[in-house]
Amino acid sequence: MPIISADRLVPFVRDMFVAAGTPAPRAIRVAQSLVRSNLVGHDSHGVIRVPQYMGGIRSGRIDAAAEPTVEHESPGTATMDGHWGWGQVAAWEATQLAVRKAQQSGLAGVALHSSNHVGRVGEYVEEIARNDMIGLIALNNHGAAMQVAPFGGRERRLSSNPIAFAAPTSGQPILVDITSSVVAEGKVRVLRNQGRPVPDGWLIDASGRPTNDPNALYADPPGALLPLGGPLGHKGYGLSVLIDVMSGALSGGGCSRAEHERIGNAMFIEAIRVDAFVPRAQYYAEVDGLVTSLKSCPPAVGFTEVLLPGEPERRTEARRREEGIEIDEETWHQLSDVARGLSVDAPA
Repeated sequence: MPIISADRLVPFVRDMFVAAGTPAPRAIRVAQSLVRSNLVGHDSHGVIRVPQYMGGIRSGRIDAAAEPTVEHESPGTATMDGHWGWGQVAAWEATQLAVRKAQQSGLAGVALHSSNHVGRVGEYVEEIARNDMIGLIALNNHGAAMQVAPFGGRERRLSSNPIAFAAPTSGQPILVDITSSVVAEGKVRVLRNQGRPVPDGWLIDASGRPTNDPNALYADPPGALLPLGGPLGHKGYGLSVLIDVMSGALSGGGCSRAEHERIGNAMFIEAIRVDAFVPRAQYYAEVDGLVTSLKSCPPAVGFTEVLLPGEPERRTEARRREEGIEIDEETWHQLSDVARGLSVDAPA
């Protein structure tokens, strides 16, 4: 498998987007977002998405030059229209707006609709946490791209509906970034590209039977992802329904239903300034104490230590920055094909 450094991969991806008509600042933003996802180990949201995005540009689903705008706002709220441009651009601007409003009002919520795929949701709540704020994001697929069966059902009725949360500490933020499905669709895509089966409990086929074949999710008729929780999937299902309401209904993007055909992301972003509730020093003393308590817990059998949410990703990033990012052969083949079609040279 090719191993490419982040420093070489970012300009390669940027150049492809620029060659496809994306203004350079937006191309850099999207390329950095994708490669950062690879760096932290979430290859499902990394450069594997480049062919998908290029297809979106060619079909007109992605307006590479679109500027997100604020539809209406109050001191502590706003609704933004992404105008079907780059999701990473619209989501970043919505996040920055939530931070600015929370700096003034203490707590702010920003909803975003008409946005294409925003990538790894955790990067946005991490940005909120860097500003001494707690961040929360709920996201659906703009009411479309239903891939998840409800608990007890065998047909698709929901998208993977992720939720992300980050809280600042005196060190690195505590970061939770999960889907309410048992796994994100992109992770099935990665295993399909690698020619590997999916683990038990991820998928059912079109007849509702468990399957380990990743192709079942993309078959005609298609199978479905299952809700988070395995035998207790009703918990992931309940979480997914709430996420769908928060992101779809509040933004105007729409909740999951068959009539929605335009796939994208609708988001609800909340930023909470910690010193609007307690003195900053008190907050950090409490959270740092929690971190110390968790990290000092004796490990269970089969474990060497207790990790904080977000710690595995940071360790993966440190390793991949030093060793490079391993890209499976099929994904590299797809990227090389796209690059040749755009007359962009791939890293040697």
